[in-house]
Amino acid sequence: MINIKKIKKVSLRLPLNALCILSLSLMSIYSTTSNRTMSFFYRELIFTGVGLVVYFFVSLIDYRNYQKYAKLIYVFNVLMLISVFIFGSTRLGAQRWIDLGFIVIQPSEFSKILIILTFSEYLVRNYSTNKNDGFKKMIKSSIHIIPIFLLVAKQPDLGTSLSLVFIYFIILFISGLNWRIISISLGTIISSIPIAFLFLLKPYQKQRILTFLDPEADLLGSGWNVTQSKIAIGSGGLFGKGFFNSTQSKLRFLPEAHTDFIGSVFLEEKGLIGGGILLLLFLWLIFQITQIGDKSKDEYGKLICYGIASVFLFHVIVNVGMIMGIMPVTGKPLLFMSYGGSSLILSFLMLGIVQSVKVYKD
Repeated sequence: MINIKKIKKVSLRLPLNALCILSLSLMSIYSTTSNRTMSFFYRELIFTGVGLVVYFFVSLIDYRNYQKYAKLIYVFNVLMLISVFIFGSTRLGAQRWIDLGFIVIQPSEFSKILIILTFSEYLVRNYSTNKNDGFKKMIKSSIHIIPIFLLVAKQPDLGTSLSLVFIYFIILFISGLNWRIISISLGTIISSIPIAFLFLLKPYQKQRILTFLDPEADLLGSGWNVTQSKIAIGSGGLFGKGFFNSTQSKLRFLPEAHTDFIGSVFLEEKGLIGGGILLLLFLWLIFQITQIGDKSKDEYGKLICYGIASVFLFHVIVNVGMIMGIMPVTGKPLLFMSYGGSSLILSFLMLGIVQSVKVYKD
């Protein structure tokens, strides 16, 4: 039971920031889908209610309990990802989702927070007294994340696979690994991209990269989404067309407008100024999370916060880059903005854990 002293440590700015972003999301979802059906808007309201319950429940749990049960959490993570291949449904050539009837869950999304909890515990347990083990530390620690990475890549889910790599290096860096070693490792990974492109990627993944390099090569096919997204953003100008005036989505030129390309809808309606405000809200949210981590006296809590911050940062970079056509389409949602039960509940779950670090850090 949480006491009064703990309640006083609760950060109200953290959930209020998230709710500000979510309110903009609900406006955009309503605007882009209400002329067809209200079901998306109503479902997102339900997901919001469930997410808030998850947030408050998780924020009351001492985050150090995850450290105690890290091995069980890791096993659960592996089994959850394996279950996708047994019970999962296939969409667009990928087997990533489990349909529970009232909600469709994407386990790979939740695998990110689970790997943050277990990988942070692994580093604290094995390297808290020696933060400069160099390549030895990196190679040994990679064994922890490789099984999860392979299971996600097998689905296939390129976006989440890349996010796991991003999380891995961020947590390693915060735990004390020299940035030069990380740079050399990243250089090695980047140099191996041509080999991965030729032998590891699925045909549709290769097409996404080719479309990114030259979207105009197939304007009516694979380049359609990105082209329409750029048109929507450009037509919004500085101040936007106004609420309910996103013609690219309403006339159905822009597919997946309420999910992956919700940012395009928002920029068309609210313009560059609105987009700047939204970006500042995300950056402020990420900053608050890292600040809570920095003020934590516990290394485990700090690593968790930075891991969660890296998830939000990765989604912002990839999604914003995707809608602007400067990054390949990977299907990563803009957390708290894009429609979807899994991503919204995951976002609230992560914030709940950060709040727990804020409350129980001493």
